[in-house]
Amino acid sequence: MSKRSFEDSRDGHLPDVDHNDSLPIHDLLSPSDEQESAATGTTKKPRNFIATVACETCRLKKTRCDESRPKCGLCKSLGLECVYNERKSSKRDQSLTMIMSTLHRLETKLENIPVSILNDLESLRGRTLQTSQNIQDLGRSPAILENDQRVAAMSASFTLPPEEDEFDWDGNEPAADQAGQTSISFSQHGVIVWPGAQRMLPQRLLASHEALGKNYVVELESTRRPLPIFTTPYPINAGDQWLQNVPFAMVRGLSDAFFSVFNPFTPIMDKNFFFSFTIGAALETGFGYTMESCIVLNIMALGCLALLAHQEGNYPLPGTQSHRFEAPEWMNVILEEQPGLRFFNEARRRIGFLLCDNDIQSCQFYLLSSIYHSQILRPMDAWAMIHRAATCCLSMLTNHNVNFNEWEGDMKSRVYWNCLMNETILVQELHLPPSGLSRLEDQVPIPKFIDFSTTAYASNRYPLSNVVDDSFFQYHFLAQVAHRIILTRIRHSLYFYSDSGTIPLPAVNAELRHQLDQWRTNLPPAIQFGDLAPSFAYSTPGEQMIHHPSPSTPASPHPSSISSPRPIDPSRPISPAVAVTDAMLRGRYMIAQFHIGRPYLYKALLIPNKLTEDDIEQIKSGLCNAMDWPITQGIFRKMKSCIPIKFAFCSQFFGQILLFYCIAHSPSARVRDTLPSGWERWNDEMLGFLEDCAPHSPAVAQDLDLLQSLWPSHE
Repeated sequence: MSKRSFEDSRDGHLPDVDHNDSLPIHDLLSPSDEQESAATGTTKKPRNFIATVACETCRLKKTRCDESRPKCGLCKSLGLECVYNERKSSKRDQSLTMIMSTLHRLETKLENIPVSILNDLESLRGRTLQTSQNIQDLGRSPAILENDQRVAAMSASFTLPPEEDEFDWDGNEPAADQAGQTSISFSQHGVIVWPGAQRMLPQRLLASHEALGKNYVVELESTRRPLPIFTTPYPINAGDQWLQNVPFAMVRGLSDAFFSVFNPFTPIMDKNFFFSFTIGAALETGFGYTMESCIVLNIMALGCLALLAHQEGNYPLPGTQSHRFEAPEWMNVILEEQPGLRFFNEARRRIGFLLCDNDIQSCQFYLLSSIYHSQILRPMDAWAMIHRAATCCLSMLTNHNVNFNEWEGDMKSRVYWNCLMNETILVQELHLPPSGLSRLEDQVPIPKFIDFSTTAYASNRYPLSNVVDDSFFQYHFLAQVAHRIILTRIRHSLYFYSDSGTIPLPAVNAELRHQLDQWRTNLPPAIQFGDLAPSFAYSTPGEQMIHHPSPSTPASPHPSSISSPRPIDPSRPISPAVAVTDAMLRGRYMIAQFHIGRPYLYKALLIPNKLTEDDIEQIKSGLCNAMDWPITQGIFRKMKSCIPIKFAFCSQFFGQILLFYCIAHSPSARVRDTLPSGWERWNDEMLGFLEDCAPHSPAVAQDLDLLQSLWPSHE
């Protein structure tokens, strides 16, 4: 087995590789002026060449150096000696060195784990987004290693515009640029205004949508009634001081439920620190007006939803010896219109005196608040909390020296990535102004999940019995960070259209699919997944999700500190958290495949006569990957309380139902033939999901009302 040396990692050197005469990725994404002129028939002034390292003669004469070696063009023509000074290390080089050092430390820490984490685990991005090399599999062959280095080298030139510059404060529809390219909305709510879709959709639906206004989703969610401000004591006759008298078994039980369901796939909190310090500080003050009290109350609120998820899925609660759910004595605490609201309101009551705090605990409180709002389908409230958490992140990470190799710095990295990933979902779907947090991507490394128990403090005050090793969920989180980077690439490089029919560029599509497949291939064996359809696609309401092992997962136990969880009952996941993380990872792969094919659906609805055979295949792939998303299948038909980002899924399904309808009503037989088998069944399932969520969100209810006007029988 071999591993990249530390010195090679620090230098960031890549070996010379054969590109097989293929265009580098920056040429695919940013065609040359000659290519654009040939494709669009327009002339465009070529960009001025900017020298990276000019020779001394050109510097003195202040002329543009062509950087030819051993002599530049000017020195050669004048017969002068051409001298190049040693290039100074740029900010990009320094950042790359930092990234490679981080990867080396991770490799050292995981020296006995012969697995590959991911391609694109870490990004370098300011004006550009660059991907670091893979954390190499210690047992991989030199051929695979060379191939990954080729991909990393090509990816390093992948240029993306910053998200902050894209926001249009007037909300105008995108107009064609000088090259005749029009940007396509990434939002699924934007499908209804696609020119091609408006030709297919019924006039009754378009008229209803027009009457609602340009951004009715934000308007409806912003003007909905706020959450009730009163608190229902527990028990009902406990009086105003009820919190001081809650049994410790309830506090502990709800906290355990939270850490067994929500924290594994949104790792905001450090479990050891919470049980060593936070929970004790809150209890010692009788849930006084402290940040520790606010955090514990939010965790208890989410713990109520986690308790309900255990009941729905018939999973045993943490710390019990049973193989099924057994209700605790205080089970009635979740009996509210919104489970956990009594604790959440008590946290809201206290946070008013602590609004100006911008430390880690404040950030954690706002992220927990955002998760609670998200779980009860209040997206605008969730976005407001994310923005407040982003303010905390910006305060902590700017104008301060942060040591990301220590536990505190690593916790800042954890809350940063949780905040950024959740913000991106809402910003892209609802066209909301971003916080500016993405500007720090090149400064904040991915979290290393430094264990609090390795610090000077003891962490066994309230030990938890772990069903699955934390590393299993940490790898899931890192994989989803890398997936977000790829999804952002898809958005910035494919979502364009031109009347010429030459965009999207097939070469760009092929490279993005290659990178997505590399992401999937390089997942550690413990979280690898095989074929998606058998596990989820055709389960009936009475069935539970079948967790099939991947063909690439070894049959015998892997010599690693983590392993794939093995349920006692192989017909379902071992715990709610495993069910969510596994379904989300599989689902994210399908979501990316769907979004790669979505620009071709735009093209199919607008200019079906210009579709190529490759376009048809892209459409088929996109539609197939728009079906049977794991997070709504199998056990999630019953265990709905822990489904994450439900509003985002509702928005996705709104757009997908419109797309399936438009494809089915296309005048082109070639387009209609791209519909996958079973799409009508999936259409009904998506409508059912929206019907379940509609009572909890006015925007989802309005989306459902619009969709029902697609069929005359609903009039």
